[in-house]
Parts: sequence; structure tokens; C-alpha cells
Amino acid sequence: MQYEWIGSKQPFLDQISLKSLGAIHIGCFGGSKSNGAFKNEDALFLMQEDGSWIFTCLLDAHNSAESAEIIIELLKNNSNQIHKICSSETAFSDIEPYILSLFVEDNFKSRCKDITGETSCLICYQSGAYLWWFSIGDCMAYLFHPDLAKFNQYGLNQRQFFEWVGQVNTFDLSVPCYTSGRRQLRYGSNYIVLATDGVLEYGDGYYQSSHNLYNSFVKGDRIDQNLHTILDNIMKDRVRDSASVVCWEVINKQQGLFPSD
Repeated sequence: MQYEWIGSKQPFLDQISLKSLGAIHIGCFGGSKSNGAFKNEDALFLMQEDGSWIFTCLLDAHNSAESAEIIIELLKNNSNQIHKICSSETAFSDIEPYILSLFVEDNFKSRCKDITGETSCLICYQSGAYLWWFSIGDCMAYLFHPDLAKFNQYGLNQRQFFEWVGQVNTFDLSVPCYTSGRRQLRYGSNYIVLATDGVLEYGDGYYQSSHNLYNSFVKGDRIDQNLHTILDNIMKDRVRDSASVVCWEVINKQQGLFPSD
């Protein structure tokens, strides 16, 4: 299954959009017009295969949505190969080199020079008990589980405020800069959450505390209901920036690593 959403075409200003696709829950609030919002430059592309794996790309563009649009076009045009890699036994060793090869290709970099604006880009791939992420810019990825929360471990990446893809392009550097990593899921319920920075504007930065965001997703209701509550809080707070969230729960039956003592 494949899905895309581009905020410039469906901005959801002054309203919440919620959608569930298989295991994935998607929530968007386009921003409050009374507080100055007039456009939404977030975007999303995702693929999933019968509950065996999920591939998702969350984008937060700046100075136009063109950069987000050409990345979605890039991923769509190469979706057959992405699907093949994600379905293979060597997915976790093959996916990052392939994604990098798409971004550094001369034709793509040339197109980036001809557009207006640039975008943050967060890509995550989850299969079974493992998760890989690839991050450029300031979108956030979280892995929520009680084992990790005991040690105040919530975020997978750190927000980077001077990285983009597009008119200003990290892949034009002599050494392209980005963050990537892998994580083993813990035993039991794991919550994977990807978010644009509009989420962090709520309540004078209430959700900038990863602990608060963890409690909002993990405690109480189902993950889709908790997502609705979070976006409803953001809408009532009249947040100006667009807030987009992709999240899903993974029940992992494999025991995670523990220290020998």
C-alpha cells in the first residue's frame, strides 16, 4: 500500500485531519488562520506491506512546498526498488545506501537548484524488531517504550536547524550532512512517532519535553485517540505552524538486549 499527502494541496488550515492506514495513524493540523497561518508546507509519503514493514517519509518544507513535492516524486518514481529492498532479508544494510544514491544523483541535485525553497526530510523504515531512520533537518523521530523511558530515552534523532534538501541542499556539500541510525525495539508495545515542528509549539513548548509527549501517547487511550487529543490541544492553542504526525504501535515478541549483570 502506498499513500502520499502534500500540505500545499490539502492544507487543513483551522482543522484536524486524521487517517488510519493499516497500522499507521496520520494526523495533521494545518495551523490557525487567526494566528497568521496561511499555508501548509508539510508533506508525507509512505509504503507498507501486509504488516511486515513500514517505510515513511515526513517532510517540512520552507519558502514553498516545491522541495517536498520533488522528494515525493523521487520516492514514487523509485517505489518499486524501495519495495524490493524493504521486502528483502538485507533491507537494513541496503536501504541507506540506496536512499543516499537517490539524493546524490546529478539530475536530482540539478532539479533542486531550479526550485524555490528547501525541506527537512525524515525517513523511517521499520520491519520486525528493528527500526532505521535517516534525518535531514528538524523533523523529530521518537521511540516510546517503558524500558527506554526509565532512562529518559525518547528521541531517535536531534533536531538540526541548518540542514535541508532543495534550493539550499546538504547534498551539494563536499561532505553531505545528515543523521542516520538503527534501533532494536524493546519487548512488548513500542510506539514510533514522527512529527514536524508545529507539534512542539503547543503550550509554550509543552511537547518539547519528550517525557510529556511520551505520556500523551502511551498513557490511557489507543494511539489513534491519543493522537487526536494531541492535535486537538494544538488546535485549541491556536498554534500558527502546521503540525503533522505519523505514528504506529509495534508489538514486539523478541526480547531486547539487557546487560550481562
